[in-house]
Formats: sequence, C-alpha cells, structure tokens
Amino acid sequence: MLTKKYFILALLFGVAVGLVTASVMTFLDWRLNPGNIFHNSLGMNWSVVSETMRSWFAPTFVLAILLALPTAFWFSRRG
Repeated sequence: MLTKKYFILALLFGVAVGLVTASVMTFLDWRLNPGNIFHNSLGMNWSVVSETMRSWFAPTFVLAILLALPTAFWFSRRG
C-alpha cells in the first residue's frame, strides 16, 4: 500500500520537476523571442510568458507524477 508520506513526496517531486523544466524552457523561449512575441519595444507580453510556463508545467508535472508514483509505491513496499 502506498503510504501518505510517499504519495506526498511523489507529488512534491512532480511539482519540482515541472517548475524547473517549465522555468528553463520558458526562459529559453523568452531569450530566443521568436517573432518578438515575448517582448518587444513596447515591453513584456506577460500573457505569452504565462501561457508558455503553463504549457510546459502541466505535461511535465503529469509525466513526473506518473514516473514517481510507481517508484514511491516500490519504496513503500520495500520498507
């Protein structure tokens, strides 16, 4: 049985991996600035930055959780 401790650790792992991946990829897209959609002479387009961050975070978070939960289950069975 997957204990609450390992379930929470798996969720925290998913959040951490999702945030790091989304932050790095958003920064790289912002830096490259294709078509001047992230920033231009008028300033920052925060809606595009936010949308890019969310679009990277959601699938990465789900994938990390799908990988972390079986690992957490395995650790909980070992102990």
